[in-house]
Amino acid sequence: TSTPSSIHSLVRCHLSVFAMGRAIFFDFDSTLTTPIKIDRFGRFAIADNPIIYSAMTPEEIVSNFGGGDRLYQLGVFFQSLHEAGCELFIVSIGFKDACIIPHLNKASLEGFSVCSNSDGQETDALRKHRHVKADLIKEIMERRGWTAQDALFTDDSERHITPARKVCQVLHVSGHGLTFAEMDEILKWGQRAAAVSGSAGAALGLVGASGGSTA
Repeated sequence: TSTPSSIHSLVRCHLSVFAMGRAIFFDFDSTLTTPIKIDRFGRFAIADNPIIYSAMTPEEIVSNFGGGDRLYQLGVFFQSLHEAGCELFIVSIGFKDACIIPHLNKASLEGFSVCSNSDGQETDALRKHRHVKADLIKEIMERRGWTAQDALFTDDSERHITPARKVCQVLHVSGHGLTFAEMDEILKWGQRAAAVSGSAGAALGLVGASGGSTA
């Protein structure tokens, strides 16, 4: 007969197993995008400038994501991460509502969880933490039961990467936006985590409410 303590231990184990590898937090500018210079403004297209973002043509938006091939690969990348059981987030100092979400929509990336899980400089969640990305990530992880091994943050700025090293796994973008190789590295991390989660669940014999395996 199971005791309350053994049941609680199983529940904690179940939550830990299925939290594994579930969270990937992305910066936006120079991580998901590869900012281009908009000559008529004499400035690069960065998500902290709604005037430039609202004036960009469809062709400029595609170029700002690195071109058609890279934009297509981003869609494949997000879909593959979703299929691996990862939940995707954006944590950016850019403006969420005026810049980030409209451009994700115009780039046909609106169907992924990065849209519903986005925070920008104007959102209460990020403002509460004085725009320290690592602190918001930590709060989300604690709320969802993710450990430092269960989440990954990728950003092009060492200013944001350094404090996050104490919170979760990190990938410092090496250049002007995530490369195909870096996307592949993140995807492999997510898929490894999903494989560990599934095998651990099967080994424990975890079952859902219907009696079938939840692995």
